[in-house]
Amino acid sequence: MKVEGRFLSVFLPVILFVVLFTTSIFAGENAGVEMFSPQGEVKNVRQVSVRFSEQMVPFGDPRMAEPFDIKCPEKGQARWADSRNWVFDFDKDLPAGIVCEFSLKPQLKTLSGKPVSGQQKFTFSTGGPAIRESFPHQGSENLDEDQIFVLMLDAEPIEESVLSKVSCSIEGINEKVGIRIIKGKEREKILKA
Repeated sequence: MKVEGRFLSVFLPVILFVVLFTTSIFAGENAGVEMFSPQGEVKNVRQVSVRFSEQMVPFGDPRMAEPFDIKCPEKGQARWADSRNWVFDFDKDLPAGIVCEFSLKPQLKTLSGKPVSGQQKFTFSTGGPAIRESFPHQGSENLDEDQIFVLMLDAEPIEESVLSKVSCSIEGINEKVGIRIIKGKEREKILKA
C-alpha cells in the first residue's frame, strides 16, 4: 500500500500537468475547414458539403450568412445543416465542363470568435465530355478500315479539342490514326441507320 500511495503522490501532479498542457494546446488550435467535398475533377455533382472544425453558427439559426464567396456558372441554394456543417445544393446535376471555386469570406470567424485559417480556396471541375455509350461497343472485333464510330457523350465537345486530342490505335501499327468528325447530311443518314 505504501508503494501505491507514494506512486500516486509523485506521478499525479505530472499526469495532471500533461492533461492540462495538452488540453490547452488543443484549445488554442486554429479553426478551419475539416472537410470540403467535392474537390478535383469529379462527375455527377449535385451538392457541395463542408465541415468546419468548430461551431460556426448557433444550431438551427437559418439566418446566418454564407461562409463562402462562390464563383460557379450553375446556381443553387446554401444552408447550414447544423452548427458545423454547411451545404450547397445545386438546382440540377452539373454537366461536364463546369469549374466552381469556393473561397472563404475574409474575416470569417467561428461562433467563439476564432478566425478561420488554413486552406481558403476550394475548387472542383466536372471535367470534359465522357463517353456514355458507343457503337460499335468497346471490344468489338468486327471493324473495317473506314469504321464509323457513333459516340454518345455527357456534354457537347469542342470540335478543335476532339480533333487535336482523339486518335485511334491499331494493333500492329505504331502510329496513332487521326479521326474526322462527320457532319451534315452524311451524319443524319448514319444516325438514322
